[in-house]
Amino acid sequence: MKEYRTKHNSTIYLLGTAHVSKDSVESVEKAIEEIEPDVIAVELDQRRFLSLISRDEKKIDFKEVIKRGEFLKTFLYLILSQSQKEIGEKLGIKPGSEMKKAIEVANSKNIPIALIDMDIEITFSRLLEQLTYKDKINLLKAFLTEEDVGEVNEELLKEMKENPEKFIEMLKELSPKIYEVFVDERDKFMAKTLYEVSKGKEKVLAIVGAGHVKGIINYLSKLDNGEEIDIYELLKVKKKRFSLAKFLGYTISLAIIIIFLYALYYSLTNPQLLKMLTLNWILFTGGLSALGVILARGRLLTALIAFVSAPITTLIPLPFVAVGTLTALVELKFTKISEEDISSLFKTSSIRELLNNNLFKILLVMTLSNLGASIGVFYCMGKFVGLL
Repeated sequence: MKEYRTKHNSTIYLLGTAHVSKDSVESVEKAIEEIEPDVIAVELDQRRFLSLISRDEKKIDFKEVIKRGEFLKTFLYLILSQSQKEIGEKLGIKPGSEMKKAIEVANSKNIPIALIDMDIEITFSRLLEQLTYKDKINLLKAFLTEEDVGEVNEELLKEMKENPEKFIEMLKELSPKIYEVFVDERDKFMAKTLYEVSKGKEKVLAIVGAGHVKGIINYLSKLDNGEEIDIYELLKVKKKRFSLAKFLGYTISLAIIIIFLYALYYSLTNPQLLKMLTLNWILFTGGLSALGVILARGRLLTALIAFVSAPITTLIPLPFVAVGTLTALVELKFTKISEEDISSLFKTSSIRELLNNNLFKILLVMTLSNLGASIGVFYCMGKFVGLL
């Protein structure tokens, strides 16, 4: 445990923990008894705090996730939480047990609790805004191909608590962007929150991941020396001023609409040509989108929705009206995603197991229906240009 004495005469005790360690739970209880703090600060935001103390585990509303276009963010969060859950199961402890213990002891002793971490949704949003498409693909690949959690044991967790800088440096070398958002920005946020919480208090005990202790102390020192940390700037989700991928996407969509409208205008005086172009557009965009649903083993009703909607949605360059969004929402009405689907998705050992996973099935329906519609669009565009 590290101590930091602020210029306003408060002592902040930073207890570095591992989130899936029995020793950490015992250390928390012992530290509270010995220090008798005025405030107990925990590395949680309101969302995670409520989830931790709730008896009912909050389920992810995949319908809302799809509507908001946040599948990748949710997918990354699931991978991270599932990895912690598996490690916890192996070691016989639930992730975040040390935080829960701190809350329980604080309540029993009537000690105020301070939530000092950033909102997890904002953290993931800030990360995804900084990552390129290549970074996102590499990140998913790294998570999905990681070695089995069987290698994680109490000895490794002990080393991570005693020498966290070693692992933080490894993360920094592996991905500077992930380090910046998941470690450095949160160190700043927690340091600033802790600094404000400590004012007027004699002793504050902060329960944080071991990897955050050094960074928090560093920023506490800077705050004492008059440097400012703009906490509101850290909460902003920075949008890129220019994204090549989005620019190309909108350019292609605009080109498609222009070609399509010109083809219609050109064929107004030729009813047979107009009929042929319209029929081709419906058959190829709708037909290939429906085929994508069928290949993903979606329902016939979903395939019918894909066939009807793809010829229209392909002319509207907005993600929330994409045919994949519609087919995924329709499929969700008949396909329930269970906890078993979520946990087994990341440890399937065969294609058959993967195809029988409902979460993967929804993702496949969404992807293949979009892909089919896109192939149909480019085929029709080529044919239209050839006829004009």
